[in-house]
Amino acid sequence: MEENINNLNQFLCELEIMSVKLQNYHWNVQGKHFFVIHSKLEEYYDEIREQIDEIAEHILAKGFQPLGTMNDFIQNSKIQEAKNEKIESAEILTNIIEDYKTLQHKAIEIKQEAEKVEDYETSALIDDYLKVYAKKLWMFNESIK
Repeated sequence: MEENINNLNQFLCELEIMSVKLQNYHWNVQGKHFFVIHSKLEEYYDEIREQIDEIAEHILAKGFQPLGTMNDFIQNSKIQEAKNEKIESAEILTNIIEDYKTLQHKAIEIKQEAEKVEDYETSALIDDYLKVYAKKLWMFNESIK
């Protein structure tokens, strides 16, 4: 169970960095698809904020402590912060495709570990994330063709 909690905490950290990154992109997007990307990024970081709360509360419900400091988030995330500078929408899409792949990969790890230790609540929770990430990756990839 402890490995699964560690994976959930890493996932939480990645979600936190992803949220800040999406908000940064929302503020700094530029280019011909500004209006669409600006609006979608707000939708995405709002969705990620809900996921953060759900994962943190899930960790608490399991009797463990979620990581909660900026230092924790930065040190335990494979997703990197975005620079605070103007960025073209095409570059944003390319970057967040990689980040959503990272989230998807971590969700798969959590699912596999949860199944192994018969933690069916965690396994069921992660199913929703896997569906969301697969759909987003499909849409992002279609948008950059």
